[in-house]
Amino acid sequence: MEEPNHLYDSYLKSVLDHYPFDAEEIVLLSNKSGRMTWEISTAEGVKVLKQAEMNPRRMLYIADAHNHLYENGLPIVPIQKTTNGASCLGIGNHAFVMYDKADGNEMTYYSKEHLAQAMKFAALFYQASKGYIPVQESKKRARLNKWQKLYRWKLQELEGHKKIAQSLPEDPFSILFLEHADQMLERGWNALRELENAPFLNSTEKALMEGGFCQQDFTFARLIEVDGKAYMKEMHSITQDLPTRDIRVLLNKVMKKMSIWDHDLAIHMLSSYDEANPLTEDQYRVLWTDLSFPHLFCSIIHKYYLGQKRSWSDEKYIWALQNITTVEASKSQLLHNFAETFSQIKRMSGGKKNG
Repeated sequence: MEEPNHLYDSYLKSVLDHYPFDAEEIVLLSNKSGRMTWEISTAEGVKVLKQAEMNPRRMLYIADAHNHLYENGLPIVPIQKTTNGASCLGIGNHAFVMYDKADGNEMTYYSKEHLAQAMKFAALFYQASKGYIPVQESKKRARLNKWQKLYRWKLQELEGHKKIAQSLPEDPFSILFLEHADQMLERGWNALRELENAPFLNSTEKALMEGGFCQQDFTFARLIEVDGKAYMKEMHSITQDLPTRDIRVLLNKVMKKMSIWDHDLAIHMLSSYDEANPLTEDQYRVLWTDLSFPHLFCSIIHKYYLGQKRSWSDEKYIWALQNITTVEASKSQLLHNFAETFSQIKRMSGGKKNG
């Protein structure tokens, strides 16, 4: 922990003055990427104050969604309201939100039990998100009806990077990229065409009617284990999207850490999700489409040619690309056996095939 010399400067004090308690002790926990986090000790318990460099209207959208989840019974920390009953504060281009500090056990991607807990939490998260109606003053974020545009943009960028790679015949990363580029592009364009079919259209219509949302990036960094269940200690961001978005993000994240696509582990995770939020066959077909799209491949290629990881050596970039191509290649058992895998998920979860 880092403790600054002048904790009670006028800026921080002007924020804390909006809350119905006195701060007994303040500790700066982090200060990076335009975000600052303080731990505030009060007579009412320990609070966490977060500052984000974002439009306060966007924070209002997120904070009200946080309250919506809490009120619908999701295991998530409660937000501390201001004296005037507001969920967050805005000062210039900065936004603030405060919530109770939660204590629990760290969760790891390498525990099957923790993965099952996380997938069940993702299912409960989406269930609790349904029916959220943001206030008019808030600024929402939505990816519904934008999948085609996002897929096409990633594929066009990948084709552009392929041309750059072809102009670098001595670059080891580019040589490795070109070995897999055509196959990944073919999978991507096939996935884009599948978005024109009934499963995606039906799933999108269902999501629009439900009025739910997903996380921007499903990560264990925001979860802890409390009483044997996943508990959210903070919420970073949300977006209106299909429930399968969070599933795809977490599955890809886990398999990348495993350095190979583990078919049995994927079924274990999917059945854990389905037990709490049974998905329709159409929704699973959309998930299969999203898993077939080379999101991980596009991401590492994007990072390399835009130089986003300045601290990475060429060797680390090559290792990351080798890891991702192995994961993508080993997905075939899942991607090519939809009917069998779908039935297995439903048998293990006890879920209904039509929801």
